[in-house]
Amino acid sequence: MKADKIDLKILDKLQEDCTANLDVISEHAGLSSASCHRRIKKLESEGFIRAKKAQLDEKKLGFQVTAVFLVALDKDTSDVDHKMQRILATRPEVMQCYLITGAYDFAMVAKFRDASDYTDYIYHFLETYDDLAIKNYSSHLVVRTLREKNALPLL
Repeated sequence: MKADKIDLKILDKLQEDCTANLDVISEHAGLSSASCHRRIKKLESEGFIRAKKAQLDEKKLGFQVTAVFLVALDKDTSDVDHKMQRILATRPEVMQCYLITGAYDFAMVAKFRDASDYTDYIYHFLETYDDLAIKNYSSHLVVRTLREKNALPLL
């Protein structure tokens, strides 16, 4: 199923604030509360809405360091993404990981409480990812976040 314009309005409001009450969402979509509720339930059951989450303030929670890692593999294997998923299941500091094209095979974003945690991670990087044939990797610290957006451009 493809989401229609009304569904996109509902999804737009929910991604802005998933705690918005039904009256606010239905007004944004131009629907009655009952119709809006039915559409939300349908969007959930069809997988358009995967989860409802709180967006936390990382700085207030003590996460001061963001790092971007680029990883190049020595050789690509058909199960490399499964190997990476197994490793990442044990690495909660890695927030995003992408299989990419170009000179590197993976791009990862990780969050650390401080420089010491980041340094420990670097010291054990090859050991942590030893199931992959890593040719080289680089890490880069984020100096300033210019944009961090989770909302899709629906409308």
